[in-house]
Amino acid sequence: MGFTMGPSIPVLVHHSVGPGENADPGVLEAHLRVLSRSGLPSLSTGELGDAPKGFLLTFDDGFADAWTHAAPLLERYGVKAVVFAIVSRLGEGDPRPQGVKPFEGRATAALAAASQARGPHPAFLRWSEALALEATGRVEIHSHSYEHRMGWSGDEIRGFHLGAGRGEHWSLSQSTGGDTRLGIPLYARRSALACRLYFDDPGLRDALAGWLAERGGAEYVAGRGREAVTTELAEVAQQYRTARGTFGRFETDGEREARTLEDLARAREALEARLGGRRNELCLPWGHYDERTLEHARKAGIRRVYTTGRGYNPAGRIGYLVQRFAPLRRENRERWLRSRLWIYRSCLRAGLYGALYGIRLSAPRQRVGT
Repeated sequence: MGFTMGPSIPVLVHHSVGPGENADPGVLEAHLRVLSRSGLPSLSTGELGDAPKGFLLTFDDGFADAWTHAAPLLERYGVKAVVFAIVSRLGEGDPRPQGVKPFEGRATAALAAASQARGPHPAFLRWSEALALEATGRVEIHSHSYEHRMGWSGDEIRGFHLGAGRGEHWSLSQSTGGDTRLGIPLYARRSALACRLYFDDPGLRDALAGWLAERGGAEYVAGRGREAVTTELAEVAQQYRTARGTFGRFETDGEREARTLEDLARAREALEARLGGRRNELCLPWGHYDERTLEHARKAGIRRVYTTGRGYNPAGRIGYLVQRFAPLRRENRERWLRSRLWIYRSCLRAGLYGALYGIRLSAPRQRVGT
């Protein structure tokens, strides 16, 4: 087994870092303390390709706490960062006060609400805050796509929507076009940038939702139990398909390409119009991709794509695909991050670590992701 030799550039990914999140301001500060003492220079995207050593810190989604909580800490520790924003979520208004949580609840709930609204949401940055972040000279804003959309990627029924619980995901309304009726079928899901979307049979949806509504909906599920209702709905779906066939369909390759290019163009055009400069770095939603995703990104003029493969990034010769790892919250958070920096600053160590623990390395093959 062969591995690439030489130094590697560790690239870290955070998401929301406000109070109450898994990586709260205390966790972020502990990580920044380690990074600032690591002996590795903090890099920008422009420096990433040619740097002989260093690290890159990224924040996904564009949550408002990148301004309210991360920015003061980045300034304190002298660390640069990249915010990959879901562009459709950015709103208007003056910058909010720093040090104050900018939204109620957890980030996951905010993602669900923003997904249903399909527009700006208070949990995410305002354009004025994005400008203020860039004015610090430490933060740059790039694209995490325009919609950050999840969709159905297969036609096999995997379950049914029975309310919040096991198997449910905050992106349901994205996959169904806003239909959240109890009883509708669920399929395998994947980032819309990484697959041909499956559009399920609306007649089947109506039949299943109607069947459950006639029996009392949520009360019926509570009385019968989710497992029993799932079995019953599967029988109804089988009877429907046997009698009528199925009228669901997959996108064509051409439809997928046009949809993807439109999303990437809308994101880039909005960022460049509001913030100026070139915005040609792309972070893939959920880290999902296949060969066509990368092909479409190149057609859209994307210089470099970021994913979550946890592989190595050879210093001075980083390719089109950049691998990242998430510094998770742990009791021994500083020691843990120091150990991961030691691993990911070496191509050999990162390669051996990936082989030992079954983590995908840097070859751009299709992946299911998280």
